[in-house]
Amino acid sequence: MLRPPIATDEQDRLADLRALRLLDTPREERFDRIVRLAAQVLDVPIAYIALIDSDRQWFKAQCGLATDETGRDISFCGHAIQQDEPLIIPDARLDSRFHDNPLVTGEPYVRFYAGHPLDGPAGRHVGTFCIASPQPRTLSPADLALFQQFATLAQHELEMLDVIETQRELLSTQRALAASQKALALELKQAEEYVRSLLPLRLSGEVASDWSYVPSSQLGGDLFGYHWLDADQLALYLFDVAGHGVGAALMSSAIAEPLRRQSLPKTDFSQPDRVLAALNRAFPMEGHAGRFFTIWYGVYNRPARTLAYASGGHPPAILLPGDGGESVRLGQPGLLIGVDVDATYDVCTHAVPPGSRLYLYSDGVTEATRASGELIGIEGLETMLRELKGERGRAERLHQLIADQSGGQSLDDDFSLLELTFR
Repeated sequence: MLRPPIATDEQDRLADLRALRLLDTPREERFDRIVRLAAQVLDVPIAYIALIDSDRQWFKAQCGLATDETGRDISFCGHAIQQDEPLIIPDARLDSRFHDNPLVTGEPYVRFYAGHPLDGPAGRHVGTFCIASPQPRTLSPADLALFQQFATLAQHELEMLDVIETQRELLSTQRALAASQKALALELKQAEEYVRSLLPLRLSGEVASDWSYVPSSQLGGDLFGYHWLDADQLALYLFDVAGHGVGAALMSSAIAEPLRRQSLPKTDFSQPDRVLAALNRAFPMEGHAGRFFTIWYGVYNRPARTLAYASGGHPPAILLPGDGGESVRLGQPGLLIGVDVDATYDVCTHAVPPGSRLYLYSDGVTEATRASGELIGIEGLETMLRELKGERGRAERLHQLIADQSGGQSLDDDFSLLELTFR
């Protein structure tokens, strides 16, 4: 057995670990749900998030293990933190570093192991996200991409020190998962509920909101939100991650957090072009299994009654003036987020007269197909919005109208529509 090496910057690494303030803390649902979902989706009996202390590896979250820690000297993770890429061991019995390791020859009889290093605040490897099995195994490219996305989500949670209590409340109602295929379906349902929990509460008053969110599969890649940056500025956005299912949903929840918490480094969230540029740097395609996304982001200035906005590959927003005038399309598509790390984005400003309605939407709305085969299109959407002017619950009514025009069939893409009324 080969003991894990100790790097020359070990004291700095331990200081970075302690800066997390997570060692020996109680279990938290926000971490537990990641390992449970990973175990189900990747079909492994063991998944865990480990923090590597000076002489032990301690599990912040784990499933399939009977202990909360093991010695660092016998840990696989002690080796994983020595490299920047995932450490993948298809069969530990055939690996000279681990073939006689007590974790291989005894409980939990590890044969397959995959560990992804996790960083502390200063960027040093302080822990790992891992899956393991008593059966030899390799990861397909698709499984590896999913594994890396789970690791990205675990890394994201480590960085959310300022929202630990909020996350705990958000995730505390999740139920434990069973290990059967039926439990997998239940877990996917809970993942759907988690994504829906990220949707905003409806506003009323000077700025009122309504929305409709209908993913085309159990988990979708659309998400939207709004929040007051200060007493006078309301940030609002809608983004659409390419694809559907677990991967798209994981990425959409990861994108939503820095927007909701305003935690993108050195970013003024009142400047839409800077927000898009920061997102573009934070979510490059090559670091997220080739996924990209589109986004429309705006900031409404209440005293000036103006809307500053920018678009990254997203369809234009639609502004319907309160006086019944012609609708206005706000935003040129711009470059997709994640494609070019050096991309820049243009910001525009438009007046918002009293009584105006603003609509943000995903392309699943305008690319819905009528029974005749014709796309709804932006023109069709504008027509429907004008016709629904005096009705209540316009967002849900619009979804019903488009579904009816599609012949009652399920829509092929996620349907997300956000309405804001400026009184």
